[in-house]
Amino acid sequence: MELFDIETPLEEALAYAERGAKLDPANQRVRLILAYVLLFQNEFTAGLAEADRSLALNPNSLIILENIGYLMTLFGDWIRGPALIRKAIKLNPYYSTIVHYTLWVDWVRRGEYEQAYIETLNFRSPLLFWEPLMKAAVFGLLGKLAEGRKAVDALLTLKPDFPSRGRVLIGHYIKFEEIVERVVDGLTQAGLKWN
Repeated sequence: MELFDIETPLEEALAYAERGAKLDPANQRVRLILAYVLLFQNEFTAGLAEADRSLALNPNSLIILENIGYLMTLFGDWIRGPALIRKAIKLNPYYSTIVHYTLWVDWVRRGEYEQAYIETLNFRSPLLFWEPLMKAAVFGLLGKLAEGRKAVDALLTLKPDFPSRGRVLIGHYIKFEEIVERVVDGLTQAGLKWN
């Protein structure tokens, strides 16, 4: 094994996260990390329970609150997750703009694509392929095809292999097939050619 091998199997990540939770069960960040690992293992009930445990340890944590809301939303808690994110945004001017991704997911789920577009304006992570992905999908769903094609071009610039890997990448963070299909449909309408 190379010294800087960055690939860690999920089973190993889960073992470390569970060990951390046993060693320091009152550590909010450890509980949150365990919830993240459970998300990638598609363990919704256990992951949401860990997110709840993390929240209970400090429900007013300005550093972690948005992350708990982020995870709760990805686990499908469409009420508490977005509410926690909005609370964090209101309380913390330095919140992570990444949380707008999960608000975008919720608006797409609800079929409110104009609101989803507004979330893309707040995401502000130009080096991540998620920003043009979000814009391309929502432009496609809104029928704004010229804007959608530009966003698809930006997506392919950042992630040239997206046409072959995109569904898998989307599925890492969107765990509900009906939402995945809406995103895929929006991307297709925006001009993405899938492999």
